Amino acid sequence: MRSHRGLTWVSFLLLAIVAGAFYWLFTFGEVYWDNFEVTGVLRQAAARCYNTDDEHVKAFVFGKLHDIFDVEVEDRSGRRVKVLKIDVAEDDLHIERNQVPAWVHIWLAYNRTVKLPLVGYTRTLRFDNYAEQDLTPVKW
Repeated sequence: MRSHRGLTWVSFLLLAIVAGAFYWLFTFGEVYWDNFEVTGVLRQAAARCYNTDDEHVKAFVFGKLHDIFDVEVEDRSGRRVKVLKIDVAEDDLHIERNQVPAWVHIWLAYNRTVKLPLVGYTRTLRFDNYAEQDLTPVKW
């Protein structure tokens, strides 16, 4: 019968995989959760396209993004200002409507900068989100 040999290469490999998964989750988990919330905002905006024009939809999207992602930071002069956690501009939101069949397509592209802990680097991730909605009238 063999005695216990301590840490084997298989257990070391499993430990490294678990540590890597925790590092990835700690670093990128919030970013991908925020991307999930942006997709939800786009779905809400697509549902609002029944009775409103594109400018109201754009105002809704950017209002919701400011509600969700505004954070307070200190600027160069020491004042506290609110900025978005995501890097998005008005030109990054595209709304396209089709008449036959009646559909709306909404695209939003944005960047998110992430600081990598323990390494000291930053990484910029680009997200392209999409939502669509059928706008044909419901026949009861």
